[in-house]
Amino acid sequence: MEYLWLSFIAGILTLLSPCVLPVLPVIIGGSVTGKHKSRPYIIIGALVVSIIVFTLLLKASTVLIDVDPAVWTTISGGIIIIFGIVTLFPGLWEWATTKVNLTGKTDSLLHKSAKKQNRIGSVLVGLSLGPVFSSCSPTYAIIIATVLPQNYYVGLLNLSLYALGLGGGLLLVSVFGQRLIKKLRWAADPRGWFKKVLGVLFIIVGLAIITGLEKDAEAWLLEKGYINATNLEVDLLDNSKSNNSSSSNGTSDAVEIIDTEYGKIQLAVDEPYPAPEISDIEAWINSDGETIEDLEGKVVVIDFWTYSCINCIRTLPFLRDWYEKYEDDGLVILGIHAPEFQFEQVPANVQKAVDKYEIKYPVALDNNFTTWRAYQNRFWPAKYFIDRQGNVRHTHFGEGEYAESEAIIRYLLAEDGVAPSDDMGDVSDDVSQVSRAQSPETYLGYSRADSFINIEEFIPDEEVTYTLSEELSLNQWSLGGDWIINEEGSVAVADGAQLAMQFSARDVYLVITADEPSTAKIELFDGEELVTREFGVDVTNETGEIVVDQADLYHLVDSEAFLDDYQLRITADAGVQVHAFTFGS
Repeated sequence: MEYLWLSFIAGILTLLSPCVLPVLPVIIGGSVTGKHKSRPYIIIGALVVSIIVFTLLLKASTVLIDVDPAVWTTISGGIIIIFGIVTLFPGLWEWATTKVNLTGKTDSLLHKSAKKQNRIGSVLVGLSLGPVFSSCSPTYAIIIATVLPQNYYVGLLNLSLYALGLGGGLLLVSVFGQRLIKKLRWAADPRGWFKKVLGVLFIIVGLAIITGLEKDAEAWLLEKGYINATNLEVDLLDNSKSNNSSSSNGTSDAVEIIDTEYGKIQLAVDEPYPAPEISDIEAWINSDGETIEDLEGKVVVIDFWTYSCINCIRTLPFLRDWYEKYEDDGLVILGIHAPEFQFEQVPANVQKAVDKYEIKYPVALDNNFTTWRAYQNRFWPAKYFIDRQGNVRHTHFGEGEYAESEAIIRYLLAEDGVAPSDDMGDVSDDVSQVSRAQSPETYLGYSRADSFINIEEFIPDEEVTYTLSEELSLNQWSLGGDWIINEEGSVAVADGAQLAMQFSARDVYLVITADEPSTAKIELFDGEELVTREFGVDVTNETGEIVVDQADLYHLVDSEAFLDDYQLRITADAGVQVHAFTFGS
């Protein structure tokens, strides 16, 4: 529930986002075109409903799963163009109304009909903008990708608050514009030059939405740094995450300070609470099953992870070390595996990852996210530190602070038991900091895909021959050859299918699966120059190939220096499926 306030604020901030600016003329112009005071309320109300309904139909159900996304942009742009034509040539509306009333209706009936048509037009304008506003915000993306799949009702509440925040801000702009126009007589003339300018703007915006020029305008605004609302929202999300890292289960101000050999440490949980029980586990690895109740008297660390998450993988050596050092002193580590992709639900795949990373402690497959929800968790990785009485005493989200975490483990072990015999030793907290210039995690399935340059060719769940783009901007990706894009990734249909990603980072990882052992060739470009070094551990440097023999996260690029605006190109065999890029700096 921690995103509720942020969802509402994010909706308001979206008003200043690049994706909103190109269509503001439609919002303002639609509100001032007409004589009814209720017009802006109808338009914004329809917009709010459209955002919620469109999102749920497209993301939370399979009702419209086979509809090409270009259909929605065409419909939206088409409605706006029609509205612009009517605004530019008001006589057309009067002519159409007369045609509808061929039998000689009374003036009163004509007036009522025109009023009704005016309201219908307002509703259509608002509804047409829902798809345009449905991807403008980082918070919106988190609601759809993280909150909604795990808790439908909480996700719906966050989505509604986001839409209301956006609608409230737009309503203020609309009402202000309507009142301003009323004071300007030259602007109120239905056949005056001002209304004609609005009509032309509507047509231009509609065409921009249909052709994709609207997205180009957004990218240009972001690239030039003229609009910083998105960065502000990202900062709010970061602060929210930081606040959650220092509090849990509703607590806010951490007040308990413990004195450890590592130094004084402020616990994240100021009021210990009973650890939720582990339940609805699909399968256990390295154990026949564990419960918090049975583990009373032990110090327990719950680690939420998933095996294709690079941040999770980087924490595993520290977890292994803690388990090896403190198991005999009463420490139990439970890895709660909450899958991000469907292939991570398969016990055999998780078992391979457990073997690969030499995990000896119990691992539970929380495929339904039941235990995840019980802990109100939101992050991979996430750690919950439980004392011998079964109470959560500390939490940590993400990487880093390993020395502090180990000190807390040692403190909890000694609190009601015997101090660990081994020394703590030196622990490095050297964790790579994410640079603002580093490329973001990029998903390659349509449920969470972004920055896909071949969007006009895209048809969900169908084989398409894509044209590999020769000009990619930073963080864009492109496909070439025969591919099927499904909800979770992109599948190569024929040998020689290509994937290109323009990125900035030191390390590049890609989640890849295949039905049978397959190969893929890796090429790295600095501009037009082919780079024959910097390959990751999963790439054979001599040939630049990787062998995909299991569903896993593959390390493709490992550079000592930060690679700025490089391109990674992959040529894959038929059957290879790519899911998501992650990056390190």
